[in-house]
Formats: sequence, structure tokens, C-alpha cells
Amino acid sequence: MNEDNNKIKKGFSIEISNEKVQINSFVEDTYDSFLYEDNHIVLLLEGVILNKQKLLTQFAKTSFANWMLDCFVQKKIQFLQDLEGEFRGVVWDKKENKLFVFTNPTATQRVFYSKWDNTIFIDTNLVRLSQNIKKKNIKISPNIDGIYQLLCLTGMLENSTIIENVFKVYDGHFLEIDLKSGGILEKSYFSHQHEPYYNKSKEKALGEMNEVFTESVLLEYQKDNEYKTGHLALLSGGLDSRVAMMVATRNGLQPNHAFCFSQSGYLDEKISRKIASDFAIDYEFVPLDGGVFLNKIDQLTEISEGLVLYLGAIHVQHAMDNLQFQDFSLFHSGQIGDGILGGFNSMPKKEKPSEYKLVFNKDFSQKITNKFQESINKYPSQETCLIRNLAFNRVLLGAHVLQQKAYQTSPFMTKDFMKFAISLPESWKYKHQFYIEWIKKYCPEATQYTWERTLLKPNATWKTNFGDLWVKRPFVKMHDWLLKTPQKASMYPYQYYFDNDSQLQKFYENYFKTNIDRLWSYPELKTDVINLFQSPKFYSKAQAVNILSIFKLFFS
Repeated sequence: MNEDNNKIKKGFSIEISNEKVQINSFVEDTYDSFLYEDNHIVLLLEGVILNKQKLLTQFAKTSFANWMLDCFVQKKIQFLQDLEGEFRGVVWDKKENKLFVFTNPTATQRVFYSKWDNTIFIDTNLVRLSQNIKKKNIKISPNIDGIYQLLCLTGMLENSTIIENVFKVYDGHFLEIDLKSGGILEKSYFSHQHEPYYNKSKEKALGEMNEVFTESVLLEYQKDNEYKTGHLALLSGGLDSRVAMMVATRNGLQPNHAFCFSQSGYLDEKISRKIASDFAIDYEFVPLDGGVFLNKIDQLTEISEGLVLYLGAIHVQHAMDNLQFQDFSLFHSGQIGDGILGGFNSMPKKEKPSEYKLVFNKDFSQKITNKFQESINKYPSQETCLIRNLAFNRVLLGAHVLQQKAYQTSPFMTKDFMKFAISLPESWKYKHQFYIEWIKKYCPEATQYTWERTLLKPNATWKTNFGDLWVKRPFVKMHDWLLKTPQKASMYPYQYYFDNDSQLQKFYENYFKTNIDRLWSYPELKTDVINLFQSPKFYSKAQAVNILSIFKLFFS
């Protein structure tokens, strides 16, 4: 075991060859992270275990390393089923000559792996993994299919990465490596994909959801108390962040600080500022005005590791860079709430997976047709397909940005809440009907404020569809087309920022010219990237430079 103080990233690296195991730990002694080793076993855990105190009390333990050691003896690697939170780690069972490497149920804590001849590489950082492979005089190549997935979907499908023959460990999975044979098996310890339908009344379901959600919120906020810090809640004009914050407040755990970032004067600021004022919560706002942060292409590409369009969280980086409040341990968010409570259901019935909410640029659909169909056909429903391929693989990029400072949590992402939400019939969740009914009954204070999505208060189920079509859409069109003030109708009007900043335009033009020849070995891709950049649409230009940044990072 080697602990390297000159770490370039957090996490760990593993190299296995001829039954020899080399583990390099870059894990810092923070949160619930630890490293334990004796003659029989190595335990390495990095991250936050939200239910740590509950487990220690239940099993009468004072050390989490001892809890994990005892549980592995009793349950083997299935002890992972007991953990809740943001974590990843390693168990090396020296007696059985097996190594286990795991990620958390949402794969927010990434782990990558690859096998070349008789050598296995595992790493929590894709850049570092690629460097370690190259040190063995192995040439890595771009995954061209994966690159076209990125262009078509703005994110990867399944466990793909930007590097050929390198894969990401699936959410809720672990690798089991037989050190004698060198065999790698990837197995599941948690899955939400085949939940049976909820079989009680809707009234019962509303009450049960409130119990599960409240328990999830309390786990997060009590963790702050365990770490002896204040509470920081991300707050916007949406529903997810407000209900998470309000449920914490009504259970005596009011946030010390609310944090919002958007275009100045947009609804996200207006609504969140009003909520914070009414609840007497200290409020901090970071304006995104002007988009000066849009030049951080390489920085965000390294954080995304080439798996997601960098633009998806570049504004989060700007917000985090300017955050003043420091007395907190976790970013409390409402991530993926509206998705698993209706946003991933395109119809009021169970549907097979389709392009719905996955395809961003249809110009590249034909380039990924075979892989796309093969991937989505694995899922029992559109909802379960989107949870992995949209929510986990794309939306959670912001969590990786925030994690440079602190872990992000969400009560909508606990195992119990995800399983419960997915079990609800599609007909209940469609157009967020169940979500609105639950809010009205169990968090009525949330209905007193406008919902940014609809421009209406979320106090009636009919308002969601009506607001989408007849209030918000005309509002956006009025500002975009009639008044020419798109900055008043968007959280981050990137096209407006780009069109009105000649320096930013020059930066992107220079970046493109400097790096386009990196694609000289891939003429078809080079032509596609050139055509993208020549578009007047900023998002197309961003897609083009994203590919160049990836080649610059991995294939220089």
C-alpha cells in the first residue's frame, strides 16, 4: 500500500498484474474516509456515509472501520447494501485473493477500469488512469462512438468513456476481481430498475412518500451536526430545492445559509430571495451576468472527464468560485427530484425507452443508431433508462464541480426514495400531478411562491401543463423575439452572453483555430466539428470546442 502526498486528484489508483496489487491512495482524512490494513484485508473508503451514526448505534460500534470489517466478515461485499451516501472504495480480501472496488448507488463517485493483456488498471480519475496506461507504453485511442454519443446526447450512454477499452463502473455496482485468474466481474448491489408497482391507495402513497422524504432530509442535515458545521442549502425558483429546505426547516433543521446563482433579476433570484427572506435565512447570490466564466473550457472538461458537455455545469464552477459562506459540510440540493417524480414520464403509462429527453443534436443520431438502440433496449421502461443515462450520466455533472469544495447531497437520491418514487404508477406522476398533490398536503408553504417553470404557484395539478404552454412559453418568446431581452427569460442566456461579448467570441475562435488540427487523424470527425463551429448557435460552437478540449486533455 502506497500513500502518495503528491496527489493530483482525490481518490485512488490500482494496478493489478500477475497477482500483484498496487494501491495508491490519494484519499484525504476528511468526512468519513479512512484506510485500514492488516495481514488479511485492506479497507479503503472515501466519502460521506449519511447513515453512519445509525449503523454504528445499531451494531454497537465506535469505529466505522470496525463496523465495515465485521460486516464484510458476515455479509462479504453485500454489506454495501447497508450504506447510504456519496462514497466509493476498495476491499482487498487477501485470504480469498479477491479485490472488490465499488461506487455509490448513483455513481456520482466515479470509478473507471480497463484491462490490457494481463494488467488491470482501476482509478477514480480518468485522466490519471490514462496517464498510468501510457506509462506502460500502451497507446490509448479515442472512443469515436463515444464521441458521437457526446455530440448527439451531450453525455455518454451506459458505462462508456471517451477512451477505447476504458469503462465506468455502473451505479450501484462493484467490480469483483479474481487476483489469481485476472478475471473481472461487474455485479450489482443496488438496482431500482425492476420495482413492482405500488399496490396501495394514492392517499397512503402520499403519506409514505412524506415519511421517506423526511427521513432522507434528516439524514443529510444531521450529518452537518455530526461534522459540527452549519447548513447550506442550494435554493432556486424550482420546486425541488424549496421543498427540501422547507422540510428541513419544519423539522427544526433550518439552513443557516441559502445559496443561489443565476442571471441577475431572473425568477430564480427573485423567488429564492423572497423565500430566504420569509424564512429568515441568510442569503447569498452570485450573478452569472455576462458569462465571463464561459472561457473555462479546459477546466470543466477535466472535471467532466470528457463524459458530459462541459457547458452543463460551467455556471456552477463560477458560482462555487465566488461563494463566500464557508461554515458548511454539504451542499444540500434537490437534484433529480422533478425527474423521478414525473419529468421522466412522457406518457401516463409505462413506455419503452425512446429518444425522449436523451437526444440533443439530431444531426448525429445516425452516427450512434446501433449503440443507442442496443443500450436503451436493456431497460424495462423509459423512466429507468433516463434515470441512468440522463440523471446520473449527465445532470449530476454539477455535483462533480461542487465536490471540489464539498459533497452535494439530495433527499431525492437516497436508495429508499428512488425505489419508492419509481414504484409509483406513471399515471400518478404524469405532469407532476402526484408531486403537486404531495406538496399541497405535506409542504403547503411551498405553494405560496411562484414556480419558475410555469410562472404560477404550484397549488393545483392543472397549472403545470397550463403554465408550461400558455404562460412560460409566451413569456420566453416575448423576451426572446419581441423585446430582444433574452437575459430576462433565462437562468443563463448563453447565446446572449456570447453575442454581446467580442472578447469571448475571439477566445472561442482562437481556441478552435489552435486546436482543430488535433483531429487530423479523424477526417470525418474533423469535418463534423468544423461544421458545428461554423454554426451561429453558441451551443454548437461549444460542442465543437468540447471535442477539441477532450483531445487536448487525453490524446495530445
